Amino acid sequence: MYIDVNMCEKDYRDILTHLFPKRIRRERACFIFASSTRLDTALHFNLSEWYAVKPNEYKFQSLGYVELKDEMRPKIIKKAFDLNASIIEVHSHPYNTPAMFSCSDFKGFKEFVPHVWWRLKGKPYGALVFSFSDFDGLAWIDSPQHCEPITKLVVDENSLQANNLSLSGANE
Repeated sequence: MYIDVNMCEKDYRDILTHLFPKRIRRERACFIFASSTRLDTALHFNLSEWYAVKPNEYKFQSLGYVELKDEMRPKIIKKAFDLNASIIEVHSHPYNTPAMFSCSDFKGFKEFVPHVWWRLKGKPYGALVFSFSDFDGLAWIDSPQHCEPITKLVVDENSLQANNLSLSGANE
């Protein structure tokens, strides 16, 4: 399946500025709320709005790991429910290696995606990870246990290809 995430240039720049501030060298996160349109073998996520996680909403934050406070989960799910939107979780890996989801990311997906899937009545769920050089993405479209690669970001008229490095460990 072909999967993309569509957004305007301003949102894209604002998200990257949030994920990679000038002085802070820690992972950071945000959430995209998106409509989703399925056409044959393609799924298009279209950004409606996004939410930048604030410093006091992290339970733990370091260069190699980020964890949100427990109250963030229901807050994000409620926002998506109110907007009738899918959720795309986004976080940074602020180092000079290709973007790839970590073992702790996959552990979090196994716990969180089925819960969101149930709460949002089977809406597709996505995840993006950005490094300084590129990004990777996964989406759960037909099942909370099986994901597929997000192929690209469409920023206005520009297409940015995902590196798809996480795919090999995604459905293990």
